[in-house]
Amino acid sequence: MDGNKDDALKCLEIGKEALESGDRSRALKFITKARRLDPTLSVDDLLSAAEKDEPNKTAAGGSTTATASNESKVRQRGSSSSSSSSSSSYTEEQISIVREIRKKKNYYEILGLEKSCSVEDVRKAYRKLSLKVHPDKNKSPGAEDAFKAVSKAFQCLSNEESRSKYDVTGTEEPLYERRSSSRNRHGYYNYNDDLDPDEIFRQFFFGAGMRPATTQFRSFNFGAGMGGPRTDHNGSGFNFRALIQLLPVLLIFLFNFLPSSEPIYALSRSYPYEYRFTTQRGVNFYVKSTKFEKDYLPGTHEREALEAKVEKDYVSVLVQNCRFELQRKQWGFVRETPHCEMLQQFQDGESVA
Repeated sequence: MDGNKDDALKCLEIGKEALESGDRSRALKFITKARRLDPTLSVDDLLSAAEKDEPNKTAAGGSTTATASNESKVRQRGSSSSSSSSSSSYTEEQISIVREIRKKKNYYEILGLEKSCSVEDVRKAYRKLSLKVHPDKNKSPGAEDAFKAVSKAFQCLSNEESRSKYDVTGTEEPLYERRSSSRNRHGYYNYNDDLDPDEIFRQFFFGAGMRPATTQFRSFNFGAGMGGPRTDHNGSGFNFRALIQLLPVLLIFLFNFLPSSEPIYALSRSYPYEYRFTTQRGVNFYVKSTKFEKDYLPGTHEREALEAKVEKDYVSVLVQNCRFELQRKQWGFVRETPHCEMLQQFQDGESVA
């Protein structure tokens, strides 16, 4: 029993020290232990002092736990919101239409048309689908492939010759012969050219010449009149197709011996237009030779007239690109229209920076 009393006194001393240092939890623990070892000890006042702030501390601990729990929930909601925001960049409808198009191989099925459809029906179907699956508006997986499929179907079915051959063979490869160049330099829309999907889209919605201008004001256009093999009406078996295919080469060969009909300048640098000059208003243009300075002396009427023509062509390019940007902005593809701003500044009399 005396041993318990000694232990009780030790515990009591530890409890008092803890109470004085402000550690009420430790004080309560040892004072309670002291009473248990020696019930005769008078520790009621000490227990009251130790227990006085303990409930508040417990409540505070509960509040802290609740706060931590709330913060965890907030973080979870934030994470969920972020994930939802990421997935909401495209809708279920957009995913569905992309999947449907990618499952189909037949051009008519891709556009949702019958074989008896008219060219106008093909155009309407392309207008509707291309806007739905264009990668700038549809961010769902596979949208780019769907856009290519729609463009390829439209390219084939909108051309009478390629469509008639497709109807016979059912091949995915357009039966018109592909050219080595993806487009003619003048920008005229030609279904017989091997155009990329974006080019088809631009030409369809913005018209010939409504793609971003390349600022080239030169080149020859031989058209797309290369049809299938023909035989003259006299039955001689002369191959007109071979002649037509050789015609561009023959013409280029002949043009090399004729006086040059190419413009004096170009607005962008490309061979052989590699020497840069600048108009009074800061528009850059490129010529083929440094002899230009001698042929068009600064300050002469000829030089001023040429520079006026350069600036007129420059404005035409800005107008063309401005219209293109406004159309894309209207459909939500872009927000800024830098070429429109450049056009306005130039028309207000400012020089090109």
